[in-house]
Amino acid sequence: PNQLEAANALLAQIGKEQYKSPTNVQSRIHYLQPISDLHYNEDLQNSGSHRTSRTRLILLSLVGVLILLMACFNFVNLATAQAFLRAKEVGVRKTLGSGRGKLIGQFISETGLIVFLAVILGGIMAFLATPFLRLISDVPSSEPFFSEPITWIFLGSLAILVTFLAGLYPALILSGFQPIRALKGNANPLAFSGSFLRKVLVVLQFIIAQGLIVSTIIILLQQNYIQSQELGFDHELVYTFRLNNDSTSLARQDALKQRLLQIPAIQSVSWSSDQPISRNYWISNFRYSSRPEDEPYGITNKFCDADYQKTYNIQLLAGRWLMPSDTIREAVVNMTLLEKLGITNPEAVIGQNIQLGNSIPLPIVGVTNDFYTHSFREEHLPLLMSTRKEFYWTGGVKISPNNISATILSIKQAFDEVLPEQVLVGGFLDEDIAQFYADDERLSATCRGFGILAILISCLGLFGLATHAAAQRTKEIGIRKVLGASVANIVGLLSKEFLLLVGIALLIASPIAAYLMSRWLEGFVFRVQVSSWIFLGAGGLALFIALLTVSVQAVRAAVANPVKSLKTE
Repeated sequence: PNQLEAANALLAQIGKEQYKSPTNVQSRIHYLQPISDLHYNEDLQNSGSHRTSRTRLILLSLVGVLILLMACFNFVNLATAQAFLRAKEVGVRKTLGSGRGKLIGQFISETGLIVFLAVILGGIMAFLATPFLRLISDVPSSEPFFSEPITWIFLGSLAILVTFLAGLYPALILSGFQPIRALKGNANPLAFSGSFLRKVLVVLQFIIAQGLIVSTIIILLQQNYIQSQELGFDHELVYTFRLNNDSTSLARQDALKQRLLQIPAIQSVSWSSDQPISRNYWISNFRYSSRPEDEPYGITNKFCDADYQKTYNIQLLAGRWLMPSDTIREAVVNMTLLEKLGITNPEAVIGQNIQLGNSIPLPIVGVTNDFYTHSFREEHLPLLMSTRKEFYWTGGVKISPNNISATILSIKQAFDEVLPEQVLVGGFLDEDIAQFYADDERLSATCRGFGILAILISCLGLFGLATHAAAQRTKEIGIRKVLGASVANIVGLLSKEFLLLVGIALLIASPIAAYLMSRWLEGFVFRVQVSSWIFLGAGGLALFIALLTVSVQAVRAAVANPVKSLKTE
C-alpha cells in the first residue's frame, strides 16, 4: 500500500506538470490500478471484461446464505417437533447399551445423508439452470464451474457445515431422552423442550421472507418510476454508432450523412461527441458574461452538429439551435446552468457570452429544457452544447418504424460504402439506456426469485409444524367438535399461534427492510418515496400466504370424524 500510494503521488505530480492549461486547470489524472481490483472497481468503467459489481456479488452471497439458513431452520423445527416419534427407538437403543455419543453420531449421519442427497440434486438443478445465470450476473453462462476442483471443495465444505448446523441440535434433543420415560411413552414433554426455539426460528424465517418481499416491491416500483419518466428527448427508434474521428473519417462525414439521408426510412442524421444521455463526463471551467472570475463549479460539454436537436427532439425554451459550423462558435445551455447562475428567465441569457477555459467567449443562442444526460442516480448538471467537428465520433440516425431490420441493413451498406476501412458497431439508444439499469434489473430478478423461494421454504416449514400440531391435538379437536365447536373455531385455534409468530416477524422485518431499501434508494437522485402501504401490502401478502398454508392442514383436522379422533387403541 505504501509503494502504491507513493507511485500514485508521483503520477499526480506528473499530471499537474504535464496536463495543466493556461488557466491552471488539470485535464488528466493518472493512477495505478491493482490487478486484483480489475473486475470490481466501478470507478474504472472501461478496463476489464465481464465487470461485476462487488456489491452485487456480496448481496447474492448474503441472500444465498439466508435462504440456506431458512432451510436449516426448517429442518431443526421439524426434527425437534417430531422427536417424540423416535423416543421409543432411543429408549431401546440406550437399554441395549448404546451411549449418547453413538446416538448423536447416528442422527448426525442421517442428517448428513439427507444433506448429501440435497447437494447432489442441487448440483443437478444448478447445472440445468446455468444458462439462466445471466439474469442475475455478468458471469458467462458457459463457464465450466463443475469442472473446477474449487467448486467441489466448496460444496463438500458447505455440506459438512450444513450437516452440523441443521443436525446437531436435533441430535442432542433425541439422544437426551431417558430410556425409562421413553419406553413408557412419557417422552413427549421432552420433545417440546425446543418449542421456544421453534417459535424463534419461525419468526426468523418470516423476517427473511418479508425483507425480500419488501425489497422486491420497492425495486420494482423504482424501476417502474424510471421507465415511466420522460427523459427530455426522443430516444425511440434512434440508431447510434461509433466512428473514427481521424482526418480521413472527418472528411467523409458529410458524404456519409448525405448517403444515409437517401434511405427513405431515415428521417434525420446527426454527428456528435455523444448522445444526449451517456456515461461521458466532459467538464471544464467557465466564466459567464462579464463576471470577473470563473464559476466555482464546472460545466458539462457536448459537441454536436446543427441536426442534433432535430434528431433527438430536444425542447428549446428560448432562442434557437446551433447554426452549421465545423468549429466552436456559439453555445446552447440548459436550465440547470441558469438556476445555478441565479437566472430564472431563459430569455435573459440570449446574447450573453460564456467562456470555456481560455477559449474565446461564445454567444449563448439558445436554452433547452433539462434532459437527463446521465442515469437517474445523478442530478442534472450544467450543460453547454456547441459545434466542433473534430470531436464528432458518434452518429445518431432517427428512423421510421416501418421495416426496421431492412433499414439497419441499409445503414450498414451505406457505412461500408463510405467508410470501408471501419466496422459498423451500433445499436438502438433505448438499448444503451437500458444498460444504465442492468444491475438493478438483475437485482430485481434476484429478489423476485429468492423472495418466492423464501416464501416457499417458510410455508413448507409452517405446513409441517401445522401438521405436527394437528396430530398432537387430535383428541382435543375431537372433544371440541363433540362439544359443538365449528370448523372455523378449530381452524382459528390451530392457526392463531402461527399467525401471531408471522405478525411478530412482520413487525421486526419492516423497519429493517425500510432502512436497507432507503440506503439503496439513496443511490438515486430521482427516486420513489417509500410509503407505508408497501409494508402493509407486503405484510398482508405474507399473512395471507401463511394463513392459507396453515389452514389447509387445520381444515383437514377440523373436518375429521371426532369418533375416530377419540377412539384409542
